[in-house]
Amino acid sequence: MKNKIFWKMAPVFLFFALLMAQAYGAEKPIVLGLPTSFFQPLCKSGKLAVDMAIEEINAQGGIFVKEEGVKRPLKLVTADTRCGEPGTPVQSALMAVDKLIAEEKPDAIVVAPFRSEAMVATMDLIAKYKIITLQTIAQTPKLIEIFQGDPQKYKYWFRATTNSVYVGTAAAKTMDMARVHFKHDKLFIIAQDTLWARAAADAAKAKMEGFGWKVVGYEPVAVGTNDFSAVLSKARSSGAQMLYVVGDMPTLPVCFKQWKSMKIPTMLFLDFAVVTSPKAWASYGEDLDYVLVLPFPAGTATPVKALPKSVEFHKKWKEKKYPEMDDPRVVSSAYDAVYILKDAIERAGFVPSKDPDKFVEFLEATDLEGISGRIKFDKSTHQQIFGEDPKEASVIVSYQWRAGKMVPIYPENLAEAKLELAPWVK
Repeated sequence: MKNKIFWKMAPVFLFFALLMAQAYGAEKPIVLGLPTSFFQPLCKSGKLAVDMAIEEINAQGGIFVKEEGVKRPLKLVTADTRCGEPGTPVQSALMAVDKLIAEEKPDAIVVAPFRSEAMVATMDLIAKYKIITLQTIAQTPKLIEIFQGDPQKYKYWFRATTNSVYVGTAAAKTMDMARVHFKHDKLFIIAQDTLWARAAADAAKAKMEGFGWKVVGYEPVAVGTNDFSAVLSKARSSGAQMLYVVGDMPTLPVCFKQWKSMKIPTMLFLDFAVVTSPKAWASYGEDLDYVLVLPFPAGTATPVKALPKSVEFHKKWKEKKYPEMDDPRVVSSAYDAVYILKDAIERAGFVPSKDPDKFVEFLEATDLEGISGRIKFDKSTHQQIFGEDPKEASVIVSYQWRAGKMVPIYPENLAEAKLELAPWVK
């Protein structure tokens, strides 16, 4: 008798169970995979940025999937590729990405491996699994070469951040202000010997020579170098007026300290992590005065008044009581990547994993406001477009340290001060 009653009531129970599931947002989550190197402060902050975006979206009920007629929450799964640790082979990073995709079956990947060499190797995995990937760290132009070599195979990959050529070009335009205003024309370059850093240095060199600068030295240094005195002595004897240092290894602050202690008579443009953080002044104090820095996309390190989304991003970060970023480069890109996916899913009406080939078309049509300006992709490269007008493209901003603050000085339409020459270089 009890069994008969149960079976009669089963449809009613099921109906109310479905109602309860919808009421409490128990829809199957859209899974985002984040495989990267959590040894690096940049990656730790990037994950927090992704967490923040996911929390915001889930607090609104999730992402509306038109085809299913429901809002689905986001869920994050991670894997440590360890590719930011010295000595970790690329194959180890590749295995971590493969394991994440095969076991967790994410609907899309965000951020992705830290080291460019590992990201290059990951391209074939992305193609193999046909997994939509919004990569936001690795900067090497090699990724565009791979994509353009077989756009059909690699179409699932998008770079939702800067690349080394953009970075090097922005650095060159910033440094060229010293030629325009102070008649400087001699540049010395120190570049970490990795794909992305050499590419940034090469781009800066080409641009600077085009502006009329003479590159009086170009020195690659191995990852792990902890004494820069010899190469700095070369910079001194070269007669350089501007020193450009690019890389991301933990020992690069030694270069900065030795530049100061050796009294190298140049302006200094530092394209590496620790000096792009607002926390840097606490460590280096007045030694940072007049130093030029470039944290890649505008607004990732500190708010830019002309970019409302950057002000909003940092306000939310503080409200979350997240720790100040030790390395803010491209952290904003990690946050924006989640919203790029949300926007594309809502326009497509289905999740990326259902039909990745079709979903590519919706990502290519991306056009929304992000932290660094207008977000659009170049269909021929799948690279986020950067320029100098935030109404037309995303923007890179350079800063100069002034009495404890990072002040935007480039591009001029977003600048909050003019470039000043360090007193000892006058």
